[in-house]
Amino acid sequence: MDQGEVSFGGSVAEGYRDYLEPVIFRPWAELLVDFVGVEPAQSVLDVAAGTGVVSRAAAGRVRAAGKVIASDVSGAMLAQVPNGFPDDVSLQTVECSATALDLPDASVDVVFCQQGLQFVPDRAQAAKEMHRVLRPGGKAGISVWLSSPRVEPFIVYGEALQAAQVPEPFPGAYDSSSLSMDTDEVEGVLNAAGFEQITLSVEQLVLPWPSVLHAVRGAFGTPYGPVIDALDKATRESVLADVERRMSDAASQARSTVMTSILARGSRA
Repeated sequence: MDQGEVSFGGSVAEGYRDYLEPVIFRPWAELLVDFVGVEPAQSVLDVAAGTGVVSRAAAGRVRAAGKVIASDVSGAMLAQVPNGFPDDVSLQTVECSATALDLPDASVDVVFCQQGLQFVPDRAQAAKEMHRVLRPGGKAGISVWLSSPRVEPFIVYGEALQAAQVPEPFPGAYDSSSLSMDTDEVEGVLNAAGFEQITLSVEQLVLPWPSVLHAVRGAFGTPYGPVIDALDKATRESVLADVERRMSDAASQARSTVMTSILARGSRA
């Protein structure tokens, strides 16, 4: 869940990078970058970059002559981007909101936003900003979760807290609709921002967890992590045991997570 407009603490950024990125966000990043297409020597902007999984995927395509810019509202998340980033590709990190990108007009060839747009309060403005910074002929690629099937594991983490009667820790914490958009919403936002040649594709991935423990620890890479940490010992253990139960199959092994995402691309005339 690349929460583009939520500022994470360092421990959440580390949890995101260690537990969620390898299982969930890296496979989707590779799919998104391939769907949009990136060529050697291009300049790429990764909006709501989080720990930089799309940035690193794009770096492998632009190669040494290219440039990658990672933007996010969280400095703690951006601090993770250089880890594992190719030494021979230029990297710039920019701490800014998706609705006010700190970049000049027509300055990049490709813009990505993976699992961030749905969390931006003003989606229309974010799309306009992505369009603004693209050069003529440039392309944008966006992915957002589709609500069916359930957007696990994130819903599971919230349900376990809710079952333990933990008060909603932040607005919308237990509202699963905040995690996703539908195809009409995505296409409408891109159309309104001025994008042309808009193409949408609904894709599904089956994502296996290395272990149940890994799936449980994924909660600490989300905004629920600090909430769980702050619980008294008994409640915390109960919540984590509930997450473990929900993420296990009948043989007490980690069940794979099935996730569906809308991939969208559009171009600037």
